[in-house]
Amino acid sequence: MGVKNHEADTKYDYQLNTELLRWEAFAFSDNTVSTFISVGGVIIFVIMFTSVFCIRNSFAISITEKMRMYGELASIGATRKQIKKSVIYEAMLLGIIGVPLGVASGIFAIFVLLKIVGAMLGEYLFEGINGILLGVNIWSIIISTVLGFVTIYLSAFISAKKASKVNPIQLLRNAEDVKLKAKKLKTPKIIQKVFKTGGVLAYKNLKRSKKKYKTTVISIAVSICIFITMNAFINNMFSFTSGYYEDYDYNVWLMPNTDDVSQIAALEEVDEYYLLYETENHEYLRIYDKSRIKSTDYAIDGDEDDQYLGLSLIGLDDVTYRKYVKKIGENYDKVKDTGILIDEYNGIQEINGKVETIKERVYNYKEGDTIKGRYGISETTKVGDKYKTTYENDKEISIKVGAISKIKPYGRERNFYYGGYLVVNIDRFKDAQFKLAEMSIQSGNADKLEENIEKINQNAVIRNFAKEAKQEKTMVLVIKIFLYGFIGVITLIGVTNIFNTITSNMELRQKEFAMLKSIGMTKKEFNRMINLETIFYGTKSLLYGIMLGLLGTLALYKAFGGESSDFFFPSTAIIISIFAVFILIFMIMKYSVGKINRQNTIETIRKDNI
Repeated sequence: MGVKNHEADTKYDYQLNTELLRWEAFAFSDNTVSTFISVGGVIIFVIMFTSVFCIRNSFAISITEKMRMYGELASIGATRKQIKKSVIYEAMLLGIIGVPLGVASGIFAIFVLLKIVGAMLGEYLFEGINGILLGVNIWSIIISTVLGFVTIYLSAFISAKKASKVNPIQLLRNAEDVKLKAKKLKTPKIIQKVFKTGGVLAYKNLKRSKKKYKTTVISIAVSICIFITMNAFINNMFSFTSGYYEDYDYNVWLMPNTDDVSQIAALEEVDEYYLLYETENHEYLRIYDKSRIKSTDYAIDGDEDDQYLGLSLIGLDDVTYRKYVKKIGENYDKVKDTGILIDEYNGIQEINGKVETIKERVYNYKEGDTIKGRYGISETTKVGDKYKTTYENDKEISIKVGAISKIKPYGRERNFYYGGYLVVNIDRFKDAQFKLAEMSIQSGNADKLEENIEKINQNAVIRNFAKEAKQEKTMVLVIKIFLYGFIGVITLIGVTNIFNTITSNMELRQKEFAMLKSIGMTKKEFNRMINLETIFYGTKSLLYGIMLGLLGTLALYKAFGGESSDFFFPSTAIIISIFAVFILIFMIMKYSVGKINRQNTIETIRKDNI
C-alpha cells in the first residue's frame, strides 16, 4: 500500500513488508537464499550418494552370492542377454515392492515424529494453535519414485553386465574375484615384523579378494563420512543459537514510562534491574577531529562541508553505572566522572578478492585522553536543491576517557553502531539531555512479571527473553529430533550395508577357512588372523572415512559462510567413529566366524567342487 506523493501524482512512496514477504513468498536476502541452496545441496548430495551406494552395493553382493546359479544357467544354454534380463527383471520386481513401501514408511515416520514432537513440546511449540498438520507434496513422492527406479535399474544393469560376461566355468568356480599375482601378494615387512604369520595371512587374504575388500572398506568409509558430516551440520547450524541469551544479565526487557519505573521496580518478581538512558532525539556527540578517527572511511555523517563521526552517548543512572563498572572490571572511583568508550568495529570486508572478518577500533583515544565534540538538537531543512542541518543549543562537550571496553551496557549487547558508544553516569553529566529509554530486569518468574507489568501499563513494549529462550531451545530440539532421526536412519542403512558386505565375504570364504584348518591352523591362530583382518579393515576405512568426513565438514563450513565464523572440527564424531567401527567390525566378524566354526571342515572342502 502506497502513500501518495503530492509533488508528482504518478509516483508513490511505499515500503515493503519484508517480514510478511519473507515467509509468504520466500523473499529472503540473496545471502540467505545462497546459504539455503548451498547447505541444502550438500545435504541432498549426501542423501543421494548414500542411497545410490547402498543400493548398488546390495546388488553387487546379491550378484556375487548368485554367481554359481548364473553359471548353472549358462551351462545349460542361457544366453548373456537372458541372464542380464533375468537380473534386471528381478531388480525391477524388488523396486515395485520396495519403492512404495519406502514412500509409505517415510510418510509414516514423519507422522510419528510429528506426534512425538507434539506430545513432548506442544506446550511451547504450538501455543495458540492446534499443532502441525502432516502435508505430503506429490512432487516429492514422484521424484523419489523416479530416482529409486533409476538407481535400481543402473545398479542392476552394472551387476547384470558383470554376471553375463564371465564364462560358465568361472561362474561355477566363482574364481573371477581371486586373482593371484606374486607382486601384488607381496607383504610389507612391517606387517610381517609386527603381526607375524597371522598378519601375513590376513594381509594376503585381503589382497587375494581385492574387490570384496575394497567394497567392504568403501561401505564402512561412506558410513563414517556421513556420520561426521551430519554431526558437523548440526553443530554448525546451532552453534550460533546455543549461547544467544546466556550472556545476558537479565531476562525481561521493556521500554517503560518514567512514572511506571518505581511501581515495576517494587514488584515481587523483580530480583535486579538496570536503567538505560538515551539523548534527546538520539543525538550524537559529533567528533570533527579527523586525527582522532583511525580511518576517514568512518567520517560519513553530516553535510558535505560539515563532516563528522557521531559518537553515541548512553547514560546510566548511578546504581546501574556502578553495576556496569563492576561488570567490566573497573574501579568506580576511577571512572565515576569519566566516560567508558566502546568503539570496536566488527565487520566483513573484501580484501584482494577474499572476504575477511575485520575487528578494529574506530578511534585512537587512550585512557586519560579527552574526547571533545559538539552536541545539540538537530533540525534539517531544504535550502534550494540541498539540505541544511542546524543545531539548537549547540555546545562543545568534553568527556575524559576513563576506560576502554568491549562490553556493551545492559540492553545493548546485540546492538551495533559504527560510530561507537560512550557510556556515562547521567548524575555526573547534565549537559546532554538524557531521557529514560530502556529497563532491563532479572527475574526468577519472568512470565508472571510480564503479566504484572502489563497490568501497570498495557501499552508497554516488553520482551520476555526467558520465554524466547525456551521457544528457541524448543525449536532447536525439534530440528535436532528430525536431524538425529535422519542420522539414525542413514546409520542403520550403513550398518546393514556393512553387515551384509562382511558376512557375505566371510560366507564366500568358507572353503578357504576350511582348508587352513585342515592343514593345521589352530583356533587361536585362526582367531588372530581374523582379528588382524578386522584391524586392517577398520584402519583403512577410518582413514578414508575421516578424510571424506572432513571434506564434507569443510563443504558445509563454506556453505554456512565460513569466512565469518570459526571452523568446527568434528573431533567428538571422529572419536565415536573410531570406537564404533572397530567394535562393529569385530562383532560382525565374530558372528560370521561363529557360523563358520559350526560347519564341518571336510564337508565344506568337498562342497562346490567341480
